[in-house]
Amino acid sequence: MRHLVLFYSRTGTTARIAEALGAELDARVEEIKCPRYQSGWFSYLRAGYDSVKGRLPEIDSPQVSLKDYGMVILGAPVWTSYPAVPLRSFLAHNPDLPPRIAVFMTHGAHSPPDKALEFAEKLLPSPLVASLMIRQDDVLKDRYSEALAAFAAQLNAPG
Repeated sequence: MRHLVLFYSRTGTTARIAEALGAELDARVEEIKCPRYQSGWFSYLRAGYDSVKGRLPEIDSPQVSLKDYGMVILGAPVWTSYPAVPLRSFLAHNPDLPPRIAVFMTHGAHSPPDKALEFAEKLLPSPLVASLMIRQDDVLKDRYSEALAAFAAQLNAPG
């Protein structure tokens, strides 16, 4: 089964996990881009404000046919207890996702990941195959390989 890892990352933390997961699964990795939230403090504040208000930004989605993949693994950071708005913007356009979908999110100590995961699940057309929540601190200190390997094993399990 071919996997696609599709992610958004503002600071590179989520990108690091996406790339590692892509290597672990031998999957194609593609990035959702959003110029509105490029680096800087103002951009950080704007991202948080937009997340709370549910304002969906313009995004640059990769030109890839999602139906060509047996599974799509979506990745994003958690912003103000919600999935980052660029991922929400992507999902709001009702992409033609395959039935097998998984999600991973990176988060800081101040943003509870459970609420973000529940929110993301409501945006998806089918139940999640698996999910992974990784603390930003664990990514920055390279303490995620076991969790990532377990997640990849779930994704490769028959079903």
